[in-house]
Amino acid sequence: MLMLIRGLIVAALALVLSACATNVAQEKATRFDQGVAAYDAGDFAQAYQIWSVLAAENDLAAMRNTANLLRQGKGAAKDSQAAFKLYREAAEKGLVTAMANVAEMYLAGEGVERDPKAAAGWYARASLAGLSLAQLRLADLYEQGIGVEKDHAKALALLERAARNGYTPAQTRLREMGVTFAAETAPANPDDPWRGDRSGEQAATQPVARGEASHRPLPGDPLTPDMISAMGEDDANVMKQGLDAYHAGNKVGAFSSWQREADKGIAEAQTRVALLYARGEGTKQDAIEAYRWLRLAATQGNASAWVELPLVAAQLSPAERAMGESLVRTPNGAQNKPR
Repeated sequence: MLMLIRGLIVAALALVLSACATNVAQEKATRFDQGVAAYDAGDFAQAYQIWSVLAAENDLAAMRNTANLLRQGKGAAKDSQAAFKLYREAAEKGLVTAMANVAEMYLAGEGVERDPKAAAGWYARASLAGLSLAQLRLADLYEQGIGVEKDHAKALALLERAARNGYTPAQTRLREMGVTFAAETAPANPDDPWRGDRSGEQAATQPVARGEASHRPLPGDPLTPDMISAMGEDDANVMKQGLDAYHAGNKVGAFSSWQREADKGIAEAQTRVALLYARGEGTKQDAIEAYRWLRLAATQGNASAWVELPLVAAQLSPAERAMGESLVRTPNGAQNKPR
């Protein structure tokens, strides 16, 4: 009887903590969007005020946006050193776009002592995560032998990767060189807001949107109202049960709950199953299975899957990625049926 009471207390506490976390996330997202609205209206001082507070609360997207404003002297006195520090902090905590900003400032000696080797290293980290702009910039460094040994073959390989991701500047460069490239059959790189016709110079100083990799997703992240509204009531209840189990330390139970929903085609469940596979929580660690489920979720437009997919893909060999792709194309019940 005592064990039952303790179990009920733990479950109740988990529900309270989950609700609190959801409210905090919603409140932060609202403030972030207010900063975006102020920026779009040209009120850079207000945008800076909002984002700088969020940056102090460890919001990575807000860190980068605040750094952008400091770097340009918009809404606050221009301070390249402070901008670099914020970019660096966001980059070290996993924000891929900030990695490219750090590299750019090292290369230019802006806000920090010029260090081409460090610039190449940060571009390499962002390239590995799939950022097309970083692939293009690193290709330039290899072509010119700046910060790295000159290597035309590596430069060409990087350009081809960016081109397959749909990055127009890389495609144009290859066409000018007379190089043909095959179109990528997998979805274009999800963690890359710098695609299409936007130039790197323009994109590097644009604010990050809330959905552009503000943080790497975690299995225990709260279920937002948008997530819940995208699924049926029964499915939402099972997802919540899985989240409660996860926070109570029952990772196996969480995996079981989310796996059932993932098999039904619930994108949020597919993403969380992938995260558990990637971390080896509640199931064996399996990067191929993580890739498989992230691809399925990303195909349905799940924002968290878009963030995590290139990072998991970077861990796979070409053969392993091909195996993951074959699993994506092989239906398992209704797993890839959009919901």
